Amino acid sequence: MPDSPGAASPATIVDAHAHLLNPAELGYQWIDQRSPALTFLLSNYYDIAREFSPADYQNALAGTGITRVVACEFGAVDPLAEARWIQHCHDTTGIPGAFIAAADLTSPRLAELLKQYQDLPVVRAVRQPLYWSENPLTRLGGRPDYVTDRNWLRGFERVANSGLVWDLLLYAEQLPLAAPLLRAFPEVPIVLEAAGWPLDRSPSGFGRWQDNLLAVSAHPNVSLKLQGLALIFGPNRESVTLWLTTAVNIFGPDRCMFASHLPVDGLLWTCQDLLNTTLHALAGLDSAGRHSYLAGTAERIYLAE
Repeated sequence: MPDSPGAASPATIVDAHAHLLNPAELGYQWIDQRSPALTFLLSNYYDIAREFSPADYQNALAGTGITRVVACEFGAVDPLAEARWIQHCHDTTGIPGAFIAAADLTSPRLAELLKQYQDLPVVRAVRQPLYWSENPLTRLGGRPDYVTDRNWLRGFERVANSGLVWDLLLYAEQLPLAAPLLRAFPEVPIVLEAAGWPLDRSPSGFGRWQDNLLAVSAHPNVSLKLQGLALIFGPNRESVTLWLTTAVNIFGPDRCMFASHLPVDGLLWTCQDLLNTTLHALAGLDSAGRHSYLAGTAERIYLAE
């Protein structure tokens, strides 16, 4: 049974996805070469092309009660240098608690990179942007066929053997292509990012997204991270609630994660706006379900000692 509305204040919140930036020391290709896809995504996207440090992140929280954060790579030219900087941030500030590093699974240096990541305790997961669309303005990945490419799959085997979590970045329309991958690696912890990002948000697109999420949810090793809610669905409580509650109903709160997607979504609303909207959407859950969504799942997947 759901708790009463007055019982909705969470004791612990883990942010499962935020970005830290250090342009003074790290190169970012997307900053050096402005991307039409990013400005199509959000017209003022490049307002975030500046330093975003652990202190900046803390300031953006504005008393929300978020206690721990998982940082995510943000397209640094040298992913190992980015991971080492994040390790330094963790060692000196405690932020972040874990890091999702970048890994090109087709790189001939992948095995060496994964070994170097294992020497950095903060690195708990890796990812590679695979978002592909026929429209170049929504194309954020390098190729349409990565998840079925033999060389890429050999790289995925290396990730599987490393013990790291894999963050999966596919649009909803691409999810059927991932079915063989999910069947082949049932023991690898996989996190589908951005609520399985649907490009088509029409009523028929909603139905197809629902069906694709249902198919993915049949694999118990897959969890769902719901970052970018304002970016994808708009900073609107009614719209976000529809997609969020549907996703949670499909996966269950013990396989879903709260995420701020700072600093990107900070261009659209505040962390408090996000938290208020999330608590509204989760009102039908009991306290255990809310805890799983807001903290427990991320603690289990990314932050377990």
